[in-house]
Amino acid sequence: MINKALLEEEFQDIRDVSFFNAAYVVIPPKRSQAAYHGFMNDYIAIYGEEVTSKVWPMIDEARKELAKVINCEPEEIGFTKNTAEAVGIIANGYPFKPGDNVIVTDLEHTSNINAWINQRRRGLDLKVVKSHDGAIDINDIFAAVDENTVAIATSTVMFSSGFRIDLDKLGAFCHEKGLRLFLDGIQSCGRLLIDVKKQHIDSLAIGGNKGLLATLGVGFLYCKKDLIQSIIPPYAGYQSTKPSVDPRVTTDFTQIHWRDDARRFESGNLNYAGIATLKAGASIINELGIENIEEHIVMLDKRLREGIKDISLKVITPPEPIFHSGIVCIYYPIEHEKEVMDILHGRKIYTTMRSGYIRLGMHVYNTEEDIDNAIEALKEIDKVAKVKN
Repeated sequence: MINKALLEEEFQDIRDVSFFNAAYVVIPPKRSQAAYHGFMNDYIAIYGEEVTSKVWPMIDEARKELAKVINCEPEEIGFTKNTAEAVGIIANGYPFKPGDNVIVTDLEHTSNINAWINQRRRGLDLKVVKSHDGAIDINDIFAAVDENTVAIATSTVMFSSGFRIDLDKLGAFCHEKGLRLFLDGIQSCGRLLIDVKKQHIDSLAIGGNKGLLATLGVGFLYCKKDLIQSIIPPYAGYQSTKPSVDPRVTTDFTQIHWRDDARRFESGNLNYAGIATLKAGASIINELGIENIEEHIVMLDKRLREGIKDISLKVITPPEPIFHSGIVCIYYPIEHEKEVMDILHGRKIYTTMRSGYIRLGMHVYNTEEDIDNAIEALKEIDKVAKVKN
């Protein structure tokens, strides 16, 4: 059961609106806001004296909180700026051989797919699995695998359709075939259950500005323990290498002595204020319970779909509940964009509108009243589309 008192306390800033933009950004809860400003206040209060050493206990606690969210070990988490950087670390650092191939889909965000396209310069082949009406048939992924396939690189939830891939089935397949599973998890982590051990996930790239209830410009990379030392990071600095007597002074000019854990992916000073928000956001998720959060989101998703089942606007997310993610995408005639915007704003609904589609991204703070408000808005939009066409 969801702790409603905690939600009331943390999400006061969106109490009077229907905020459905979790697939783009969240409004950070009070705890995350306080953590962000708290770092800067402490920094100033001590005049910056030993600020980086004093912040490390918080960094360690942040790793522990995030590890609980996805069921990994804290040393398997390295902090990054965003999802794209985390994906790039894996794609650029993995020891591919010319002729190897990786399976991807045609629904990937550029923050994920561009890193893999970039590996063509190293002789990596990409095999692209085609989608159908915003969905991926997992059997098409399986069928694309051949003797040169090294990994499957895809998203846990597709940003443009809300399609949720079956991670249990995908992970079991990769484990059985000896393939690496590299995932972009930004659209699900913190909203839906991810268990990197159970689902045999080798890497997970996540920005903090969506489900994790943090902010922009900070994220993390989960990298499975047995994979970490195979990844050569693109950057090297005193944070990512093993310390000598003075970690800022190099005495061995022949090689880099990388850290053995995921700190090897952290080349220099980190976004400490951002990591403080990650810690805070993850602590809220752990306090609420990710299973409870997913159950709540799935309930809201179902309520929305039931309420709009008779409208003529196209809902592109597949109807089967197993593929639902709490992200619902609805197309409307682009020529009615102003009327659509007026209807949404009139009902204080904040969501993503792009190129003739509305993307409603739900999180734990959304209520049944929010859903009913969205249903009525979509019915109004449907009437406008019918009348003018």
